[in-house]
Amino acid sequence: MHAQVRLESLPEPGIQPQVVVTAAGVVHLVYLMGDPKACDIRHTTRKADGGEWSAPITVNSEPRSAIAAGTIRGAQIALGKDDSVQVIWNGSTGGKKEMMMRAPLLHARLQPGAKAFSAQQNLMGDTTALDGGASIAANARGHVSVVWHAAPAGATGEAARLVYARYSADDGRTFSAPKPLNAEQPGVCACCSLRAHLAADDTLTVLYRGAPAPTARGMILLTSQAGLTTLTKLDDWRVAMCPMSSASLMPATQSLRAAWENDGQIITGLMSEPVASAQKVGPKNAKHPALAQNAKGQTLIASVIGSGWNKAGSLHWDLLDAQGRVTDSGEADKLPVWSYAVAYARPDGSFVILR
Repeated sequence: MHAQVRLESLPEPGIQPQVVVTAAGVVHLVYLMGDPKACDIRHTTRKADGGEWSAPITVNSEPRSAIAAGTIRGAQIALGKDDSVQVIWNGSTGGKKEMMMRAPLLHARLQPGAKAFSAQQNLMGDTTALDGGASIAANARGHVSVVWHAAPAGATGEAARLVYARYSADDGRTFSAPKPLNAEQPGVCACCSLRAHLAADDTLTVLYRGAPAPTARGMILLTSQAGLTTLTKLDDWRVAMCPMSSASLMPATQSLRAAWENDGQIITGLMSEPVASAQKVGPKNAKHPALAQNAKGQTLIASVIGSGWNKAGSLHWDLLDAQGRVTDSGEADKLPVWSYAVAYARPDGSFVILR
């Protein structure tokens, strides 16, 4: 065991954990439980410096309405006004392929002091063919952005897919109509998830895998502010398949740090720096990076080695110093099928990896 990194199991036999930590040091954890084709989302909390998890509660108001199969369609979490908990997930179709074109995009929220999540609501609007996982981002002003990729009504194929967003000014109670963010440069990798961040000034940043052509699978950084959208190509990956990948995006010192996969390697970099400064970390055959940073500026990147469709992988992690240099790394046993790990920093600067 490395002194700076502690490995822990989830409080229940769940998969695909996601965490956020409040400024007061409360960890909010969500994960999936049950049939991978039709499962439930569970939520629990604890203090970042340790202690027991609270009694878990179920997020989804309709039983078994989440999906774990594919690894990249599960719950995503964000903190809103007064630490409200906002959760988004791909809705289950019970494994029925004929229903996939109308799969729902579901949202629920836990208001401060409430003992139960709100009734889930479908935010797909008139978009269709939900596939890769969505993302949710929020800020302390009560502004929430839900971001996903889908096909416009009547369109098919990856080259036509667009990144959509819905915006809430009332902490997730109501949302604007779906708005495409990359209409001038369509094409999104269908079975890859994306990741969003909403800054205090309402700047929306989205990390997603493009697919303007069948073999073009590079990552794209999308920034939307005051109605102006900018797309920045981060890398290139020429492969004629969907990599079924996920990415991570988190605030860093005066910037955002991103981590994503390219041809079986994890790439990470600060988005305020030139694209060429992004670096490869960890071993080959890695997927699903998860980021955490402590008050010292150290960054932990947890990833999964050797996973695939219905195939379990093993945990790997790398620790970067404040200058981005790898100073330590570690490995652990197999993770559950369809799962990955997540991490957060404790007040003393050490890290907890949940698996």
